[in-house]
Amino acid sequence: MGRRTVVIWALWAAFVANRADAAPQVLLGFVDSDSKFAVEGAVKGAAVRLARPSCQRVLSDFADPSGRDLETRLLASGRSPAEAFAALRFVDSRTATQCQAGTTLAFTQTGSPAIHVCGRQFVKRSMRNRLTAEIIVIHEFLHSLGLGENPPNSQAITEQVVIRCGG
Repeated sequence: MGRRTVVIWALWAAFVANRADAAPQVLLGFVDSDSKFAVEGAVKGAAVRLARPSCQRVLSDFADPSGRDLETRLLASGRSPAEAFAALRFVDSRTATQCQAGTTLAFTQTGSPAIHVCGRQFVKRSMRNRLTAEIIVIHEFLHSLGLGENPPNSQAITEQVVIRCGG
């Protein structure tokens, strides 16, 4: 039984290490530990969700402005979803204009690896509902891969991410 326990723990440690490798490591400008903790947790949770084939299907649900679905675009880049996700950089942009109304949790420019986080709002939402924070991270990941907005509108994107990744 001792050997079996050691093997189980070793497999679990390898599993956790592989999941951690898929998570982005760069968080920039976070001035308080609450924001940093909330973003780190949401990013790790989103990475776990994106490791599921059912969640990865969201990449084929949306297309870039040229009409190529995000899955095809990602395959053409030679990167896996985990590699593309690991390339993201999260920036605390709480003073940005987009964050001033208090309703935006995060934003990015289409094709950019920089995800701007509205620190205070993100912390509040994450504390109320961690799933929502993870879904928002995946939503912004889609924009980083080339998904524009309007159309589809932000709500439609989020709803599809919930369908594919929320379970």
